[in-house]
Amino acid sequence: MKTPSAKGSYRVLPAMPSWARYVFAGCIVACFAYALSLLDRVEQAEQTPDLILEEQVTVPALDEALLAKTRDATRQDRLLIEKEPLAHLLAEALDVGPSVAAALDMPAEMVPIADLRAATDAWRHRWLYYEGVLVQLSGPKGGHPVDGYSVFEATVRLASGESVFATFSMPPLSTAAPSARIAIGDWVRVEGYLMKLRDTSYPEKLERSPLLVGRSIEQDYEDWPAVEELDAAMLEGLRDDTLWPGDLAWRSIEEDQTEALWHLGAFARDTADQWSLADWRKIEPLSVAEPYDRLVKGEVARGEPMRVFGTLIRRRTVAAPANPANIRYWTTAWIQASSFGGHLIPVWVPSKVDELPMRAQLEVRGFYYRWYVYDGQEGARYRVPLFVAANLDEFDLKTEEHMRGISVGIGCAALLLLISLLWGQRRATKSSLQHGRDMDARRRRRRQAAAGAAPDAEAP
Repeated sequence: MKTPSAKGSYRVLPAMPSWARYVFAGCIVACFAYALSLLDRVEQAEQTPDLILEEQVTVPALDEALLAKTRDATRQDRLLIEKEPLAHLLAEALDVGPSVAAALDMPAEMVPIADLRAATDAWRHRWLYYEGVLVQLSGPKGGHPVDGYSVFEATVRLASGESVFATFSMPPLSTAAPSARIAIGDWVRVEGYLMKLRDTSYPEKLERSPLLVGRSIEQDYEDWPAVEELDAAMLEGLRDDTLWPGDLAWRSIEEDQTEALWHLGAFARDTADQWSLADWRKIEPLSVAEPYDRLVKGEVARGEPMRVFGTLIRRRTVAAPANPANIRYWTTAWIQASSFGGHLIPVWVPSKVDELPMRAQLEVRGFYYRWYVYDGQEGARYRVPLFVAANLDEFDLKTEEHMRGISVGIGCAALLLLISLLWGQRRATKSSLQHGRDMDARRRRRRQAAAGAAPDAEAP
């Protein structure tokens, strides 16, 4: 028979000792804490790449003691050229290619001549570049420190009206024809170490003009306007379906400097602000499923946008040669795409990207360029799509904001559950105490009835 106080009572948990209830509550809280720790982890690539490499580039070691012999404080100093420092710079400049020029931290823009004159010592022996009209050209001359090379000299007139002298080693060949030479009046680009400020009296009087000592002189182009529309005709005719060494599919970033690449790189760079994150979320990501089948069948047009998710495992930056797209640097990145069987996907970026850490999780938002062929470490040959992107974007899941909300929700749920358990324990304790009092009162009444005495009033 149930007592009136126990009738209709509801238990959150089955009947158990008090210590068992506290142990159960502790287990629940521990489970919530473990769930929070799991949610805070970041998903990594399915396969860990064997090679994680930030390519190291060796730069020429200049002889500072020898170069200290150069003088340009007075006009008499600037009229003379020190032979030994010049020969040293000519020899060292032969080893400066695109990747070395980038490692030498060549400025992305031309240093104003006025700034260079005001802080000559700060810029001295730095690798610089200038663009302008070729007004004087002489050579070949003897006296080069390396056998088989000659000395050439040029004077370039900048758009600002200032002049720059250049001394270099390679014949000034034009890009119009393999045997044609750069002519007076052509728009050219010169690169080299800043040796000193120089004065001349003939054929033109120039004062405090910089002298660059470099490897070669390049024919430059008139800069394009911003490329905001993709010209499919410029991407037609790319033969990347043959796998012979030297064919297009094998060409590196240095070997593939063509108008097609410049156009696609400029398009990716100049239209980057026109694409919102919501627009890119509508673009299918690269995978071994339907996107790969479409690539193999040739159904993906060159320049078509596509996303690539993966881990950054290799990166290299090179200084861009003369081009009409005003691209100063190229960054080549290798992304290990777990959704593409763990293969390495090359991505070319028309800028310097050096702030991302290796193994960074990326969401590359790029445009399909062509097929690329490379040999793996095990000797296997792979054919993968090559993309051109405006930047390398980290894959941001917005975990901090979401985790904060999830943590608050789980914390509130855990607190409510703990309060419910404690409240249920309190009710159970009160119910047990009241039940004990009722049983005591019942036993007293039974004893009094057995003794023939009048029953006492019930205890409150």
